[in-house]
Amino acid sequence: MKPVYITRTCQIANDQLVMDGVEAVLDYKEIIADPALRRRMSRIVKMGVACGLKCIEGLAPESIDAIITATGFGCLADTEKFIESIVANSERLLNPTPFIQSTFNTIGGQIALLRGIHSYNVTYAHRGLSFESALIDAAMQVNEGKKNVLLGAIDEITTSSADIQHRLGMTREYELGEGANFFVLNAATSGNGQPAVLDIDTRTGSMSDDETVEWITEMVKRNGISADDLCIVANCNAATADNIANQLPLKNEPLQFKTCDYPTLSARALDFAINNSTAYNTLIISDYQHISHSLILLGRG
Repeated sequence: MKPVYITRTCQIANDQLVMDGVEAVLDYKEIIADPALRRRMSRIVKMGVACGLKCIEGLAPESIDAIITATGFGCLADTEKFIESIVANSERLLNPTPFIQSTFNTIGGQIALLRGIHSYNVTYAHRGLSFESALIDAAMQVNEGKKNVLLGAIDEITTSSADIQHRLGMTREYELGEGANFFVLNAATSGNGQPAVLDIDTRTGSMSDDETVEWITEMVKRNGISADDLCIVANCNAATADNIANQLPLKNEPLQFKTCDYPTLSARALDFAINNSTAYNTLIISDYQHISHSLILLGRG
């Protein structure tokens, strides 16, 4: 694939707004001006819409050629409200608002409606590979000639979902997390070390460390770079990251990133890599629940 350049980043996590690596004041009233609309939004919708709007702030609606979002679990709070209302009202006289806002494409749709963007708009819900699927689509859209593709990933935790995931053993290694990350992708570069996505690959099922090393070696070879030029951002188990690093001829120490877990954490890892890696080439290794695995290779333009 051709390099796809990341021209803007925005993140909301732990009630903090970070734009292009710089922390800013998070004020939903300034970003989403309509108080009635704001009140109807659940936490994940408010977080995702605000993050997306800030990421494209100052860009004309007609200059946004696509909005592509990703979520592993979707709008859990609204889904829970709708299910509770079904039970409480014996499936009669249901309030449609929680159902309408529980759909996975709510955030992408709201951003388009608020900014009047009439372009390609799709949401991926592939659990641990949701963001990677969206990133692949975004890269394809840019390679086909589209400009200013808005790419985002959003997930939330609720008390009910946390209890269920705990019972399923999904919290044995890490605490649950949540957050919203958005990026603007383009084919053009400023030429000032602009971060660029060079390659993306995904796999499912269990993988040994040796298999992961072989997978990484294949990727760097087909992109014409050597492993010693890489900086690894480990969005995976620390022991796994150390084992992989020991098997590769790395000059740069791996950057351990993973401290919590949720399906689209790889989007936050991408933001982290862009703003913290000083290497020319950076490889993000992601592992979600030892089932979904991805490699995202970054370069500098």
